[in-house]
Amino acid sequence: MKLDDLSKDDLSKDDLNKNATKTPDSDDSRSNDLKEDPLLSICITTRNRPQELIKCLNSISKLRGINFEVVVSDDASDKPVFSQIIDAVAPSVIAKARLIRFEENIGLIAARNELAKLARSPYILSLDDDAILYKPDVIYKAIKILERDSAIGAIALTQSGEDGTLLPKGKQPAPVDYPCIACSYIGFGHIIRRDLFLSLGGYRSIFWYGYEEAEYAKRMLDRGFNVLFLPDVGIIHYHSPIGRSQLKHMRNGCRNKCLAAIYNEPFLMAAASIPSRLVHYFVSRGKVCKEHKISDEGGMRWMDQEISQNFLAVWRERKALKWTTYFRWWQIHKDYPLYELSPQNTSKNVSDSVPESISTGVSTKVS
Repeated sequence: MKLDDLSKDDLSKDDLNKNATKTPDSDDSRSNDLKEDPLLSICITTRNRPQELIKCLNSISKLRGINFEVVVSDDASDKPVFSQIIDAVAPSVIAKARLIRFEENIGLIAARNELAKLARSPYILSLDDDAILYKPDVIYKAIKILERDSAIGAIALTQSGEDGTLLPKGKQPAPVDYPCIACSYIGFGHIIRRDLFLSLGGYRSIFWYGYEEAEYAKRMLDRGFNVLFLPDVGIIHYHSPIGRSQLKHMRNGCRNKCLAAIYNEPFLMAAASIPSRLVHYFVSRGKVCKEHKISDEGGMRWMDQEISQNFLAVWRERKALKWTTYFRWWQIHKDYPLYELSPQNTSKNVSDSVPESISTGVSTKVS
């Protein structure tokens, strides 16, 4: 895997100097804000979506009163994206950005892992390139909660349509309209603790695409950290059709759940859940194919090959999570418990860089 710096794109030297986007390690390419470690790293992976990336980056300029950096990876786009966006992105965002390019397509999940390693802040706001920061108040609120409650490992954000209206509850990380402990988050927009993410090994790169968030959330829960869902409007996700494949989504969903079972589930649980998932895939794929007008010819053969070929590599890294972790997971999925900020987990050193006018809006749990 090779990382290229921006100077190998199609930009002129004048453009590089003007926009301060040289190599990720060049001190003279950073604004004064980046000479001090930021509080928040905004990490974005992109591939063949320059117009979507422009919208995403420009939306970040809404953030105020917080020291942040932007780290963007181009995952081997057919044409390097940076030369296509540099003149269309707000200079205030470019000044805070580090832009890197992978010469070979390593996949969304591996790219996110690499961005986490490059990030310099304690918290990472991960955005899809077809997501837009709509209302930044939820970001300020999320950071305050992470600063105060050490038991929260990740923040799940809501997704809205292009007009800013929240999508139906079934398309949200939790089907409720109050702050709650959730099972997982969705990749389009979420905030994680960087140190915790790295200590747990990040996402499973072998997944390539799909189910990485839920699998990581279970490992995080096993270590005693929760996902917090905030119902506030914050992120628009307009689902660009470029690079999307319903067939890949369906196949990888089943494949990665089976691999996750090998990685994490107690043996008896995995022995029951893997056949169950394969049966569900076989039964449900007809409906999905009909709805989206696609063909899954050879799908079961592909699934068998993928699981068989990756079994030994996954088994070598297997570390079963506790039964109590899965019991807790099922409880959360059933109840979505109202979130309460625990006084004993409250820090007295909440960062002054988060605007104080933003209320955390934490509710008290009612029995």
